[in-house]
Amino acid sequence: MRAGRWRRAGATAAALLLVTSVAGSCQVGPAPPGPAEIRTGPPPWDAPRDGVSYIDKAGFERLPLDFSGPSPYTVRIAVSVDGKAVQVPAGVGVDRVRAEQAAVHTHSADGLVYVEAKTTAERPTLQQFFTLWGVKYDGSCLADACTTLTVTANGKPVPWDAELTSNTQFQITATH
Repeated sequence: MRAGRWRRAGATAAALLLVTSVAGSCQVGPAPPGPAEIRTGPPPWDAPRDGVSYIDKAGFERLPLDFSGPSPYTVRIAVSVDGKAVQVPAGVGVDRVRAEQAAVHTHSADGLVYVEAKTTAERPTLQQFFTLWGVKYDGSCLADACTTLTVTANGKPVPWDAELTSNTQFQITATH
């Protein structure tokens, strides 16, 4: 009878050890984000799924989803490639899995961009917005469209990395 008890005790201990090691290796919370990959292919371009990687790459602080900053404002961004409108998607600058957002982000797919910086001294740029979106954007290219790049704010030419100022309508036009 003693041998039976020891076998059962050994089996119970082994089972507990197995459960503990399996449970101990399970991750609590979301998986670590993947790297921010800047896309260079043709549109459409969805909002990145792992938003925090792009928030970090764009140089923004990760903020809680309910943060609105001391002086929030909006800008509108319209994009076209080879004469065809490109939709600015909802969720740019937002990571719903981790409940974090950048000071610059979108809620809907209508080109309305919210700027909710922690201080009024922060001056986010178009370049940072496109990094949040995960799309290559520099002084000569939008993704793989590198023949011409034109940027206007309220109908007037501005530098490609212009600051996102309150109530401005940006138009970014690129061609292959």
